[in-house]
Amino acid sequence: MVFRVPSYYYEFACIAGSCKDSCCIGWEIVIDKDTVEKLNAIPGQEGEELRSHIQFGETTQFILDAQERCPFLNEQNLCEMILRYGKDALCQICSDHPRFYEWFGDVKEGGLGLCCEEAARIILDANDPFKIVETEIPCEDCADFDEELYICLTSARNEIFRILQNQSVSVSERICRMLDFAQIMQERTDNGIFELPKEIAEIPAEAGDIPEILEFMQTLEAIDSNWHGKLRKVSERFEVICANRERFATENPQVSAYLRNVAAYFIWRYFLKGTFDGEYLSRVKLSAVSAAVIGCLFIDRWLEYGSLSLLECAEIAKNYSKEIEYSEENL
Repeated sequence: MVFRVPSYYYEFACIAGSCKDSCCIGWEIVIDKDTVEKLNAIPGQEGEELRSHIQFGETTQFILDAQERCPFLNEQNLCEMILRYGKDALCQICSDHPRFYEWFGDVKEGGLGLCCEEAARIILDANDPFKIVETEIPCEDCADFDEELYICLTSARNEIFRILQNQSVSVSERICRMLDFAQIMQERTDNGIFELPKEIAEIPAEAGDIPEILEFMQTLEAIDSNWHGKLRKVSERFEVICANRERFATENPQVSAYLRNVAAYFIWRYFLKGTFDGEYLSRVKLSAVSAAVIGCLFIDRWLEYGSLSLLECAEIAKNYSKEIEYSEENL
């Protein structure tokens, strides 16, 4: 089968002890059945000591300590499982993260999740997030999907990427055009038309959406206790943020590409899920909302500190992803 990923996928390597927001802290770490069998096979006192840090049951997971750290995360924030037994000893979720995958017949797609600070840096800084790399891999099982819709949505996704690449207009205008295109496409496929439109009529935009979205996001579950406060501050300063958009764009021209890459990331990760349920307009709206809110957070940070680096932008995007993408209810 074909394995298809953005070109930046292969740039990722875990930065381990250098990571400021380790995925080994504060997250439930579920252990897959194959790894449970490996851990159960470790003999003697060493095996008993290792298994004492595992909660066995219908869902088997590591028992986090009082600081919500994985019991095998040492003082240098390095994984003792890797140090003792090598990378093959990792459970599936630890081995995969922050990578994600989706299967469509004889095609498997993968990518990097934005909630990892190193992955976020790579995604934001990618010169060409639309370059796709294909390799051949052994066949794997996949769920049933609508093949006709899949072919149509693959073409539609390529069109969205073309829209997002159009540097003759602002990134905000590109995102608006992306929304227009997705709304027209959703209406067409809902009515059994599986072809792209020859022309795209622009749909008038409505003002005032972002403050309402910021208010709504404050009603969602928060992983970080400071998250709602950050959103509240952006809501309160929204008029100031809007008044400084042009100056911000002039002084930080690189950020346009960062926001384009954020939008492209959400399209790559979620758009083709519409193949399974026929609904993809909401996923394009997720992309647009995410780019807009992250953009506001960028400007707010810049207004407060007077500068904005790539690493600071990556941290903001990572925190947003962690709050919105990594709670199924929030997503």
